[in-house]
Amino acid sequence: MTIILSQAGYREIVAASRQKDPLLSNGFITSWKIPELIGQGIAQYFELRQGLSLFIHNWQLRHDFVIANESKPESCLHYGFCVSSERFQIDNTAVNSRQYILWGKGISEGKVVELPAVEQAIWMEVRMTPELLYSFVGDASGQLPAAFEHLVKPPDEERSLDIGTTTSAMQVTLQQMLHCPYQDMTQKMYLEGKIWELTALLLELLKAKQDLPDPVWQLKPEDVNRIYHAKELLLNQLDNPPSLTELARQVGLNDCTLKRGFQKVFGKTAFSYLHDYRLEQARQLLATGEMKVAEVAEAIGFADPGYLARAFRKKFGCYPGCYRRQFK
Repeated sequence: MTIILSQAGYREIVAASRQKDPLLSNGFITSWKIPELIGQGIAQYFELRQGLSLFIHNWQLRHDFVIANESKPESCLHYGFCVSSERFQIDNTAVNSRQYILWGKGISEGKVVELPAVEQAIWMEVRMTPELLYSFVGDASGQLPAAFEHLVKPPDEERSLDIGTTTSAMQVTLQQMLHCPYQDMTQKMYLEGKIWELTALLLELLKAKQDLPDPVWQLKPEDVNRIYHAKELLLNQLDNPPSLTELARQVGLNDCTLKRGFQKVFGKTAFSYLHDYRLEQARQLLATGEMKVAEVAEAIGFADPGYLARAFRKKFGCYPGCYRRQFK
């Protein structure tokens, strides 16, 4: 039997279960039972420091589940590991116990996750704010190395998704975390240390992938025309741009061809192109001196004037208000 749930429906089940079986909290650890409708087992949440948390789900599902996740902005990086023999799918991509999943910051496109009923499944997931990552691996100016820039996208750009094979060193670290020999504050220190060890191993894998030469890949002339059409569609919908999937459908390409092709033709991803175009439009509108910063942000499709201010300063070296005053 397969049960199909929306992400909101799944959360409602969890919330109802928490009311029936109150959460157990012990310092930085919060534990609760897996809802009976879903299966049996325990979920644990570890708040290690501001901007860094760990989730461990140890469960046995009663049925096969399909959970449809909605699109939403994600402010943190997430990376997770199947530690048991669980095998599940994300939009028809199989993930097993020897693999990791890394989601960056940005828009989370709706994905369908298929979870099978198995004897035991252990899922470990780390959530980390970009600011915390910057503090460890950023350069003197606070920027990430080029190999990791894709992990932190603007709020209106689709976040990155990377699925890869865990190394033996990662497997050892995960087992050490599951069987932590300490309690209380020493447990907290131990787990945080292991998370940074995992993060280092993961970032090293990403860097190695970036260093590999791309295979020879050529675009067909008709595909180039479709990619230029995709660019025009993006720029004509600044206030409500389509997702990459929707854009690919509109121009008659698959997601992968559009993503790789746009990068090849224009030297950047579709939504990086859109982001830079919006900022250039903002610069031109501010130069007229006729619109306030908030009005410019709305005109180019940025809901948050504060985000425009930060992005504008990063690209042009000054805040939009200061730039506008030059033309009064």
